[in-house]
Amino acid sequence: MLRNYLKVALRNTANQKLLSLINIFSLAFGIAACLIIFLFIQDERSFDAFHAKQDQLYRLNEVQSFPGTNTQHVALSMPGMGPNLQKDYPEVLNFTRYWTRGKRLFEKGDTRLIVEEVVGVDSTFLELFDFRLLDGDAATALDEPYSIVISEETAKKFFGGGKAMGESLVMNGKPYKITGIAENVPENSHLQFDVLLSIPTVTRDDPGFNEQFGSNYLVTYLLLDPAADVKALESRMPEFLSRYMPPDDNTGQDVNDFYKLYFQPLPDIHLASMEVEHDYQNYRKFNGAYLDIFAIVGLFILLIAAVNFMNLITARASHRWKEVGVRKTMGALKGQLFSQFAVESALLGVFAFILAMAISVAFTPLLNQVAGRTLSMAYFLGHPLNLALAFLFTLALGLLAGVYPSYYLASYRTVNILKGGDVKSKKSVFRSALVVLQFGLAIAMIVSTFTVVQQLRYMKNKDIGLNKDHILLVDMNEEANTAFETMKKELLKSSNIKGVTASGQRLGNNFHQWGFKLKTDSIFGMTPSNVNVDYDYLDVYEIKLKQGRKFSRDYATDKDYAFIINESLAQELGLEDPIGISAGHSWYPDDSLGTIIGVSEDFNFNSLHHDINTLAMVVHPDWGYDELSVKLEGGHIEAAIRDVERVWAELVPSWPFRYTFLDEHFEELYRSDQQMEAVVAIMAALAIFIACMGLFGLAAITVEKRTKEVGIRKVLGASAAQIVVQLSKNFALLVLLAFIVFSPLAFWAMNRWLENFAYRIEVSPLAFLLGGFLALAIALLTVSVHTLRSARVNPAEVLRSE
Repeated sequence: MLRNYLKVALRNTANQKLLSLINIFSLAFGIAACLIIFLFIQDERSFDAFHAKQDQLYRLNEVQSFPGTNTQHVALSMPGMGPNLQKDYPEVLNFTRYWTRGKRLFEKGDTRLIVEEVVGVDSTFLELFDFRLLDGDAATALDEPYSIVISEETAKKFFGGGKAMGESLVMNGKPYKITGIAENVPENSHLQFDVLLSIPTVTRDDPGFNEQFGSNYLVTYLLLDPAADVKALESRMPEFLSRYMPPDDNTGQDVNDFYKLYFQPLPDIHLASMEVEHDYQNYRKFNGAYLDIFAIVGLFILLIAAVNFMNLITARASHRWKEVGVRKTMGALKGQLFSQFAVESALLGVFAFILAMAISVAFTPLLNQVAGRTLSMAYFLGHPLNLALAFLFTLALGLLAGVYPSYYLASYRTVNILKGGDVKSKKSVFRSALVVLQFGLAIAMIVSTFTVVQQLRYMKNKDIGLNKDHILLVDMNEEANTAFETMKKELLKSSNIKGVTASGQRLGNNFHQWGFKLKTDSIFGMTPSNVNVDYDYLDVYEIKLKQGRKFSRDYATDKDYAFIINESLAQELGLEDPIGISAGHSWYPDDSLGTIIGVSEDFNFNSLHHDINTLAMVVHPDWGYDELSVKLEGGHIEAAIRDVERVWAELVPSWPFRYTFLDEHFEELYRSDQQMEAVVAIMAALAIFIACMGLFGLAAITVEKRTKEVGIRKVLGASAAQIVVQLSKNFALLVLLAFIVFSPLAFWAMNRWLENFAYRIEVSPLAFLLGGFLALAIALLTVSVHTLRSARVNPAEVLRSE
């Protein structure tokens, strides 16, 4: 029986080639889109899943609520927190700290290389996290000072294929013994490192390191007892803070007014940390809400493809009524007919699956290029179980999509069929509803794509209060700081360079927050963002002053004792004219404060996901600068870069010249948003394409059924244009209905997404006009292919048999 079903299914598929191909291709594209989106989502959700203790590991985060600044979540904590939490609370089984040390220059003989990710960690790090050692003992590798664990890639850079274990690398003139070689860190780890330093090395001259409270500059991970009540433990953190940071004797302020500790589960860190600041170690951090959007997009596309499948199978029934009637007359049972049509649906699903796998293999590299990933269909092709599950899913989808058509065909009354009665019934209403659903989803995706593009364009072009164009950035080391003034003079001799400055932190990153106090009638404190800058910082970045003056070498006190605050901080102070007010960092003696000399207009020193925070700028060269900023002449970029490289090589021979541009750095802040834009745009185009394939097939069937009607209309004098309008208007009405129903849903969804931004556009009516117009135009163009052909047919040929 099954063999007969298959023969009939293959024969019917061959007899209706166009509709069969449309059915197979539309379902295949829908399945392929879902497979690729699934790969993307699976890759993002796989972060940190390889750690055996992932369900017990937590990152210690803080909520900071300081006067004069926005409340923020931070990933940083204090050095003394980990050791004392383990000592005081039995639920805390172990801890490790992760102290990012940035780029460092290492040497081995004549080989001198900058290593990107150098991190200080406790000896327990390799016990809590499962970063596999190719050589060395994870339990003891980081016990001793001046011991390091290096990655496999780092070992190859310095030693080629030779022995690295037990050898030494030199950093800052001191040898560090290699006590472990780690397998390269997986891409799906939020922690990335090239060299691990033992924390006893970093803190060798600081015996009180484990008792330090007050400054947050490292990350703490806790291993909790599996039976621990995490919420109950969190509720005891205020007493912990009070124990180690008692109220200030002078002010009586409670530390719990400013800090709240909470535990973030390791599996949540990659996707649920968009609101967490100072999250420097979180590699490839991604907005988990976008995964939900991608999943919905994938579901929409699959739904559109499934709707096509149902619609076309139902529409093809017009060719099968007599077959059904004859089979029933010959004694075929309803169940047998149902099985026959279900097998045909399943067979089309099998063909669609084979094609979907080929499409996925071909298009996965495109997604990798667009989204910056390394996804591979090996997840399916290399794992028989995953492949089998995908196949069964497709088969089930084909069967489910064919359930209604199969049931409908099998249940129609034989007498009506054989009498040649009307077979419209309710199926035309059902098909119309499916067309509305298809184009409604497509319109929603067009609106979403337009809104995402407009928001990203707005962020890219918004005036952020400073000039970020043609700014070359170079990381500075100690030698560069020593030579800075000489370097600046030499660089400014070049006609290709317009300005030079330096700062303690890069724009676009979270500036550090330090205690800051002001003296009016009394002394009071706050904690704004702070940045150490060179005298010409405001000029190079074209930051405008609202009041007062800029930093100047003509005033001796401008070094260390002059402050320029931003407009937000001035407003927080509640002073119309803060110029001349005594101010200083929290460690300045009350009788040796500096002075506020200027108020700058607000500028966005972070991404536009965040509001502008309060800010204080100070010139303090003795602290050292981390970032050299060189403003280049727009028309001579390459020549200017060569000038900077030449001067750098002369004055900073110990540190390789490597640069980036500030505008590129700012674009990186919106990487996940840009990836969402690209993915949604591609999927919206695919959704329209699939919907049009279905409409093309449906129009072919509709026009074929109305051929005689067209002939009669032509005999009665109707023009080709009138016939096209007559045959197309029903489809146009369906698209209009889809627009009315789905536009409010798209409006709601896009407003929810825009809530992620502090600076945002409003959803534009133009997006809906564009979505509706495109959907209508594409639908009419698709239908017109058939209607025009039908309108040009000689009515004599159509009506010859009448």
